[in-house]
Amino acid sequence: LTRIIPRQEGLAYDKAHEKPELALVNVYQQYDGYPEYMAVEYAKWLEGLSIGNGLGRDPELNKYANGVGCFAAQFIKHFKDRPGGLYLSPIDDDYGWADYVYTLFPKEGEETYMSIYDTYDKDVIFVGKPDAVLKKYNKKELV
Repeated sequence: LTRIIPRQEGLAYDKAHEKPELALVNVYQQYDGYPEYMAVEYAKWLEGLSIGNGLGRDPELNKYANGVGCFAAQFIKHFKDRPGGLYLSPIDDDYGWADYVYTLFPKEGEETYMSIYDTYDKDVIFVGKPDAVLKKYNKKELV
């Protein structure tokens, strides 16, 4: 399960899995949700994406988002590449069936943070920026 929650004052990154009502979208993906795959795919997409306010000259899809709503729409467009596989879920959906809850925290003018909550161990196993995700979980690059 992946949630996109705009970054805001007073919300700790390691508590976002407890605040589904703050999500712009909830996305369920029928993939192995292991961080070595899912977190790495998200981080690769996030690395080249900036978020601003206004369109300026010739903004490029997956390189620039005009606010967090545009960010959420581009996320869905990027990861929805065929019928099935990715589904929108109710915001208040219980995540008991998911192994991990990924939360992306977009904010204009700043890098997007990600948290990963392990539902079985009931523990936040990661909080950080895309480069930290890749350092920790991108084992393919180390070979």
